[in-house]
Parts: sequence; structure tokens; C-alpha cells
Amino acid sequence: MTWAPVDRATLLHRTGDPFLRYAAPADMLAVAGPLGWAALVRWRPMGHWGGAAVVAPGAPVGVESEALAALAARAEELNASPEWFSTAPGRELTPPPGWRAGTGGTWAFMWTDEADDLPPAPPGLVELDDAMDAARIEAFGRRHNPVFEGFPGRGYSSLWLGVEDAGGELAAVGAIHVLGSGAAHLAGIVVRPDLRGTGLGTGLTAQLTRRAVAAHGASTLGVYSDNAVAVQLYQRLGYAVAHHFHTRGLTRVRVGAAAGRDLR
Repeated sequence: MTWAPVDRATLLHRTGDPFLRYAAPADMLAVAGPLGWAALVRWRPMGHWGGAAVVAPGAPVGVESEALAALAARAEELNASPEWFSTAPGRELTPPPGWRAGTGGTWAFMWTDEADDLPPAPPGLVELDDAMDAARIEAFGRRHNPVFEGFPGRGYSSLWLGVEDAGGELAAVGAIHVLGSGAAHLAGIVVRPDLRGTGLGTGLTAQLTRRAVAAHGASTLGVYSDNAVAVQLYQRLGYAVAHHFHTRGLTRVRVGAAAGRDLR
């Protein structure tokens, strides 16, 4: 299939896709063809390029790989290096020569622009500082979620909210990150195991959503697709699933005699 370069405004007009609307900044790289589109976006304000291919059901095997090759070539011209790329679950992806793809994981990109009729903030809600409280947040997150992805202390977060119990100990945390597009993205939401199922996570997520929509006009998040409890919670709060993605990490490798070894 032929993939042709396309700009953000044109592609968004054609598709109305929420991932493009909220996660893609103006400097994104994109290609489109008769069976779909693909894009590389600057996920963080400072970089961390990644993207996705969205193709029609039944599209031939290999079209996403062709799209990635076209985008990687354009990225190289701009000295941008993609770190991950996504397809629909079950679709194959073969990276271009000089790249290696990991096994990755499957997640849902969700969004909402509504903050009406959300549950009230939970008792004990406090604002935390991304830098000054980083060690406290990181220790709590890692203790209760081995794959905690809040990244406190890195400057990703515009807001951290925590919930403290009667003894002043953290019972839950969550953050609003700002994407390279300027959109709000909820991250690092963790509830202490003994308080799960009490509505604490719902109240905290509702408050983060309310703050995100007020400040940015919409809120996005990512959640592992097999976490049905979390997906249902977000849907109750008004979030819609835009895509289920299978994301693979990308690594630049040497070609020829040194193939297979990471570039250092």
C-alpha cells in the first residue's frame, strides 16, 4: 500500500480521531493511505516520540510495517528517534532495517471532555509537590503497584493529588501529566490495597478528571486492556475507549556484522 505524507489538520479533519485530537502536537509526523493512517507524535514536551497505525479491519499483513518504515525515515531527517509504535491487538509489526521491536503490551487510550455529575472529592484530599514529595509518592506507588508509572520528580506532572488517612499516611495518589500536545493525561493512580473497592479510587479519579477538564478542556488516560475493573471505572466516569493498542518498544540496532546489538 502507498503511504503519503499528510499534516495534522488534514488528517484530523478526515478522521476526527481522539488520539490525533488530544495526543498529537502540531509537529507530528503522519502518513495516510486508502486503508488507514499512521502517525509519530512527541508524547512528552521534551520528546519521547512514539505512535500508532490505525488500519481498516482485514487490511493486508504488513501495511503497518510499511507505515512505520515511512515514518521512521521522516523522523531520521528531523533527528527524532521513535521509541515505541502501536498497532491494533493481533496485528503484526516488523520494524525496518536497523530497528528492533520488543514484545510490548496492550492498553486502551481513553478520553473525556465532560466533568459534570462526577462524584465528590474524597475526604483527606491533598495536593502534593512533584519535586518535594517525589520520594514519598514513588515509595507509595512502588509498594502498591509494581508497574507504577507516575514518574514523580521528572517534571511530567502539572498536578499530584493524594488522599491521606486519619493518621496522615497516604491512602491513594494520582497525577495529571501534560502531553507534548498540551493535553492532560491521568497517570500514576494507585489506591492502597486495603481501601480498594471503597470508592476512594473513583473519587480521586473524578477529582483529577474535573481538574484536567477545567484546565485543558479534556482528559485522557491509558489503562492496560486486561484491567477490566479499571476500564469499567473510567467508563462510569464518562471516559470512552478511542483505541485498544498493542505497543512495542523500538530500539535502534547496528546493521551488518554487528546486527542485534543495541547502539550505544
